Amino acid sequence: MSKLKVRNLTLGQGQPKVCVSLIASNFKELFAEATRLNRLDCDIIEWRADYFMYVNDMTFMRKAAYFIRYAIEDKPLIFTFRSHEEGGGQIIDDDYYLELNRLMIQTGLVDVIDIELDKVTKETKELITYAQMNNVRVLLSNHKFDTTPNKQSIKEMVNEMALSGADICKLAVTPSDLTDVLTILTASNELQIEQPSLNFILIGMGNTGKLTRMTGELFGSVITYAANGKVSSAPGQLSITEVKAAMDLIGDDEN
Repeated sequence: MSKLKVRNLTLGQGQPKVCVSLIASNFKELFAEATRLNRLDCDIIEWRADYFMYVNDMTFMRKAAYFIRYAIEDKPLIFTFRSHEEGGGQIIDDDYYLELNRLMIQTGLVDVIDIELDKVTKETKELITYAQMNNVRVLLSNHKFDTTPNKQSIKEMVNEMALSGADICKLAVTPSDLTDVLTILTASNELQIEQPSLNFILIGMGNTGKLTRMTGELFGSVITYAANGKVSSAPGQLSITEVKAAMDLIGDDEN
């Protein structure tokens, strides 16, 4: 896989970087949670803005971004507004979704924006270009909470993200058995062999998919998501300690 610089981290080098989600509904919770997460042994913080009660106020959103950046110091920050269709906390319209992400890019305070693949349009592609011109990485994502597509479909979806301009391609699916887990890992392995320049994240959600959160160093994922110690932002997340211990145990000893 290629090495991608995100603030002080290099993705694709050594173990997958561990990301935890910042979930808060108001300013008091936001600053307290950001400060707490900054003390954890994580590499990246993802702000799940879909849980923030002031998300419809641009002035408050800019202020909140400053609060978070101050609290987390130099840790990379992913800005994510997860749509209701993909498990998010509230609903906004598509025009505001684009406007909100553009604002976050303009602040210079976030390092990555997470854009859902299903929202990719001509206007979204312009936003992707705008982000990259401003040194903000773009993570295109898709979440499937009730199925694991076949191997070829997984690879095609990841490639669609790459062709749409993603710096990082994220697909989270839900395996129902170990056969599905093998499908995820096989697709991951083939992607890293066939396209070594691709930076991707392939995750199996739920208890059955936990293995996929630990094996990124072997199978190619550049980021893994862990529980933040209070709440999980997706089913099947392990604690930071569990994820790191597992990666140490089953990782690539040559790296």
